[in-house]
Amino acid sequence: MSFLLEGCWPLDGFDQRDLRRLSKIAKRNGVGVADVIYEAIESFVAKCEAEADLEEKVIKFPTVANRS
Repeated sequence: MSFLLEGCWPLDGFDQRDLRRLSKIAKRNGVGVADVIYEAIESFVAKCEAEADLEEKVIKFPTVANRS
């Protein structure tokens, strides 16, 4: 049986080292481990959305053949 976060999210993908690191970060910030995980997920999603939007923001100029 894996450890369940908030009773529904299995954390079997994390090893002891990862869980200890998450716990240290949570204690340092004065929040729970779940909050650290949620913040990391939100940051990852925001990064993915920004990268997806980047394609729309790139101005594509026509290529000009080199006339040498």
